[in-house]
Amino acid sequence: MEETGNGTEPFISGHHEAEICYGGEADLHKHYTGCKKNPGHVNFIPVNDFNLDHLPSSYHDVIILEVIKALSALTVLIKVKYTSLERPKSVPCFSGQYPFYNTRGSDVLRTGTGRVCEVVKCTESDNKGTCPCGKCQHSDTPSKVWGEVRVLTATHVVFDESEARQTRCVVGFDDNKSPGVSLDGWGVEGMPHIEGDWCMFTCVSCDLELVDELDKMCRHFEGLCRKVEDKYMGFYDVDKLTVIVSHPHGCPKQVSVGQWTHIHERRGWYKYTYTTCTCPGSSGALVYIVGYVGWLSRPHSGSNSEGNYSGEDVLY
Repeated sequence: MEETGNGTEPFISGHHEAEICYGGEADLHKHYTGCKKNPGHVNFIPVNDFNLDHLPSSYHDVIILEVIKALSALTVLIKVKYTSLERPKSVPCFSGQYPFYNTRGSDVLRTGTGRVCEVVKCTESDNKGTCPCGKCQHSDTPSKVWGEVRVLTATHVVFDESEARQTRCVVGFDDNKSPGVSLDGWGVEGMPHIEGDWCMFTCVSCDLELVDELDKMCRHFEGLCRKVEDKYMGFYDVDKLTVIVSHPHGCPKQVSVGQWTHIHERRGWYKYTYTTCTCPGSSGALVYIVGYVGWLSRPHSGSNSEGNYSGEDVLY
């Protein structure tokens, strides 16, 4: 079915923005310094430096700064070390071959970004056994209490369960002095949403302090989104302020600010095109539109001749 921009313009298929590293993690810094899309990355702000002055003057509002800081706390670096044999050769939303079709079955590393959007604590009463994380799998005393951490990203970053089982999410990689904490990937929710380009997958951890903190931050972020929506709903399609927190090139977390430019509809769901800066490694990051419906999310997907674009809206 044809997708339209603002009701009339067709959606243009583009290229993904996951970062692929044939030489492993050692490639990441080289990709960052040699980046051709955004040389110098001048429009990316390190998360610890971000403040109100980086927002348009009409949005110098502490509540907007708070919601971006909360989003930053939930943003994770995704490292995937396997490519599923089930990846298709081509799909309408990407030009050429579907991302990583040529590396199927390999352990070539790729990185992307995701957002923690739900946390469920499992206990003995749930009858799920013991914690399945890597640490507990190699322990004589695996934890009987653990957390399932659900992460939203792009489908082309994490395609199915075989890839999720070879995925690590890094929480809190805010700068090179803070390497963050890793969560083990475990499974995916439902079938791949290929054209919508969004995936919900589950990580597991017996680090209960981290699990509780992420659960608390999810609730805090949701509450802040509702407050921003109530205050700025009438302006989301006027100023079109669009913010992305991502891990460009698999490097420390960065914030970028811009505007959405087009809306494209497919069967009642929407994806956006925007000027907000992204790079390889930004795929899967939440595209936060200030004042838009807070319970709808959309992951960054790729770039085309119109600019950068998202996957479709998700009910998370």
